[in-house]
Amino acid sequence: MSKRWLLSVGLVALLAACTSTTPAAPAPAAPTLDGTSWTVTALNGAAPLAGHEPTMEFAGAQVAGSASCNRYNAGFTQDQTRVTITPGILTQMACAEDVMTQEHAFTVALTQVAGVRETGAGVELVDASAKAVLTLARVVDKPLEGTDWELNGLVTGDAVESVPGLVTMKIADGELTGKACNTFRGEVTAADGAFRAGPLASTKMICQQAGLSDLETTVLKTLQAATSYAIKGNTLTISADGSGLVFTAA
Repeated sequence: MSKRWLLSVGLVALLAACTSTTPAAPAPAAPTLDGTSWTVTALNGAAPLAGHEPTMEFAGAQVAGSASCNRYNAGFTQDQTRVTITPGILTQMACAEDVMTQEHAFTVALTQVAGVRETGAGVELVDASAKAVLTLARVVDKPLEGTDWELNGLVTGDAVESVPGLVTMKIADGELTGKACNTFRGEVTAADGAFRAGPLASTKMICQQAGLSDLETTVLKTLQAATSYAIKGNTLTISADGSGLVFTAA
C-alpha cells in the first residue's frame, strides 16, 4: 500500500471525526398540569384586570376556577406537551362590562389551547401556532385568618350558584365577623381543614335589597353547620353536609 493512499485514508478519518454531530440534548419534560393551581397573569399578552384575574385549577379530567366574574368547569386532557380544553359549565352572574369582556376573551382562549410550555416563572398555554394565549403563575394560598373574604358562590350538592358580592367575612383571633344586610359575629375554630363556627349573633335590621334577607339566612345557617374548609389560592370554600359557601379574597 502506498504512503499516499495511507495518508488519504487518515485524512478521511480525521475529517469524519471533525464533522460528527453531537447528539441533541433531550427536550425538557412537559410540565404536568394535573393537581396544580394557577392564576392568569396575561391573557393574549395583556395583563388581566386587577382583582378579576382568572384562575385555573387542574384535577383529573377537569379544569375549573374563576373566569373573571363567573365560575367555570371544563374538560381537560394532556398528552406530553399537547393540551386540550373543552367547553363546560359557566355560571351566569352579571358583572361590570369590562369584566364581562375579559371573561369572554378568557373563555375563547380556553378553546384555543393546544399545548403547554414551561417558563421561568410558570407556564404558558399556547395555541396551534405556539403563540401564548394564557400565561400562568402558580397560586399562592391566601391565609384563612386576617383575609377579607367576599361571598361569590353557594354550593348545593355538585352545583355552584354565583351570587353578587354582598356578603363579606373575616376571621381573626378566634372570632368570625361579617356583614350581609346585618352584621354578624361569633366564635370560630378552624385549623387543618376542620371548621366550626357559632353560635353567630346578628343585628336585626330589615333588608331593603331584594333577596338579601334570604341570602343572609342561608349564609348564617351554612356557617353554623359547616365542618370543613379548603383554600386554593384566593378562593375559600366552607363546607357543610351537602351545602357550602365559596368566598374570594377581596
